[in-house]
Amino acid sequence: MPADDTAAIFESDLPLVRREFPWPMRAVVVAFGALIVGLPVWELGRGLWPLSIATPVFGIIIAGAASIGIRMIGAGLSGWSDTWSYPPGAIVVKRRAWGRETATRLTHTNVAKVEVRRWEDADHDERWQVVVLPRPTFSGMAAFAGPGGVFNAGNFGSQAYAERVRQALSRHLGL
Repeated sequence: MPADDTAAIFESDLPLVRREFPWPMRAVVVAFGALIVGLPVWELGRGLWPLSIATPVFGIIIAGAASIGIRMIGAGLSGWSDTWSYPPGAIVVKRRAWGRETATRLTHTNVAKVEVRRWEDADHDERWQVVVLPRPTFSGMAAFAGPGGVFNAGNFGSQAYAERVRQALSRHLGL
């Protein structure tokens, strides 16, 4: 995104959406994943051979640990990111995972509405989400959206500010 576009975003209520999994955290997740896979094999591997009555128990424990560790290694290696840009009359959502980048263009033709929702996962204070809902007739859009079939523009501490962001996104899309 050119610098002048970034400056224009700072002067408006359009959300600056840049989410990525930082590489130091990725390295920690990969290391813990390898530890979760390797440690049970090292400690319980002797229970697998020679075959005995305890072999299935050790096998289930090792397989369970491996399934968790392999997922952690995969999450650390994927290197996902989520970035939004705002060309005139549209929102371009760029997602990168496993070195492959996809771009989804949201315009007034494929967006049903932009709404504010109370974020149910908040532990303490009330948090508010601004989400972009694709039209149901564009069935492929839900596959590119995040959890719940929506594009999440972010979480905000006050309902009033979330409403300002919602209005800015609606104006930008021409809804």
